[in-house]
Amino acid sequence: MAKNTREIEQVSYEFIPEKDRKGDPKELFFTWFAASTVSTTVVTGALTIILGLNFWWAALAIILGHFIGATFMALHSAQGPKLGLPQLIQSRAQFGYFGVIIPMVIVLTMYFGYGSMNTILVGQGIKETLGFNVNIIIVLSLIPMVILAIYGQHLIQKSMRIYTFFYVALFIVLTGLLFIYIDIDMLHEGSFHIGGFIASVSICITWQVTYNPYVSDHSRFMHPKDVKKTFFYTYLGSFLSSTWLMLLGAAIATTALNGNIMGAIKEMGMIGYVIVILLSLGVLVINSLNIYGAGIIVLSIASMFWDFKTSGRLRVIVYSVIGITLAISSTFGATNFMVYFQIYLEFVLFFIIPWSVINLVDFYLLKRNNFMSEQYLTKHSKFGKINRKGVFVYFIVIMLQIPFVNTELYQGIISLKMNGLDIAWMVGVLCAALFYIGVMWLTKRYLSYEDIKIK
Repeated sequence: MAKNTREIEQVSYEFIPEKDRKGDPKELFFTWFAASTVSTTVVTGALTIILGLNFWWAALAIILGHFIGATFMALHSAQGPKLGLPQLIQSRAQFGYFGVIIPMVIVLTMYFGYGSMNTILVGQGIKETLGFNVNIIIVLSLIPMVILAIYGQHLIQKSMRIYTFFYVALFIVLTGLLFIYIDIDMLHEGSFHIGGFIASVSICITWQVTYNPYVSDHSRFMHPKDVKKTFFYTYLGSFLSSTWLMLLGAAIATTALNGNIMGAIKEMGMIGYVIVILLSLGVLVINSLNIYGAGIIVLSIASMFWDFKTSGRLRVIVYSVIGITLAISSTFGATNFMVYFQIYLEFVLFFIIPWSVINLVDFYLLKRNNFMSEQYLTKHSKFGKINRKGVFVYFIVIMLQIPFVNTELYQGIISLKMNGLDIAWMVGVLCAALFYIGVMWLTKRYLSYEDIKIK
């Protein structure tokens, strides 16, 4: 692995030995604080007002949603120091050596989707403020994103630290502007209704859940003795930035015309205009996380069929191809892509939530977490090529969520009878936990710690 920011990282899917884990858990605060300091977070917070809540009920929903969601995220992050492996490689314990390809492919499409969406937002934001050509900005903006992903964890974390200090100052200014431009009486407009409140809580929980598949990709560089610190700093960073920015978005939405949050910020004078530009440019650093994670999954899948070790040259090739793919999808399919991807994102959560709960239940409740690293990296391990129990529960829970969903593309029959309420994620969490524990208990085929525990 890279020892400093001038060296290209030499790992991807591989196990990080304890002697090489020299990461500081405090750096995770900056990584996950910075991860949400983008315009998308502000706009997402505005949805709570669009759903009909007043600001105060929206604020409660935002705080509650991130409080719950960040807990799941931080629990995944705490797995990294214990196992020293990327997040989805860890899931071989529940899905098997090849079975884990299922969530890997789903998450890979999420990486490419978010990567393209964020890149498009950069191009559109700069066009609206400075008038530059969208496609040129998209291509140019991908260069620093790809470079950060190639160099890896050390350079990403250093960039995130600088980024955090700068954008904290930016959002302090934006918060101050709200006291000048927001009419306090407007914060009381709207009302409480259970559907809008639950939907708002769900939005915030799912915002955090989308980080779950890759938090350990970064925390695996931490020493096992730093598990508690890893949880704390991951939780604090993600909770504070997401909650703060969504509260700002909700407040701005009380006066924004037609929900145009960025337009409302631009109306706050020259400072507001500059803030919109900086919010657009901020994605340049943040999007490197999506590209970094996509590369790990591509190389992880490849390692199942070919024997190789990650090198700097291989990282340059893989991440360059990912960058070119994002450039093509962002420039040639931007309009239709954004429409259909938003719909897809609503469904991808139904795949991520069961995976997340199965993984956490197995690790924390069933305590199947003390396996040797070699078990995760060989197809002949005791996890098996396909863990039928984990895969069975996974697909059953996905099917059980369908009647409860309410999306633009499809609304489930139970959601219709509940006046449009979408509680699919609640069903997913409850059923995944109960079914997985039940199946493991009924089969009574636990792996033997005596054979595979770490000495």
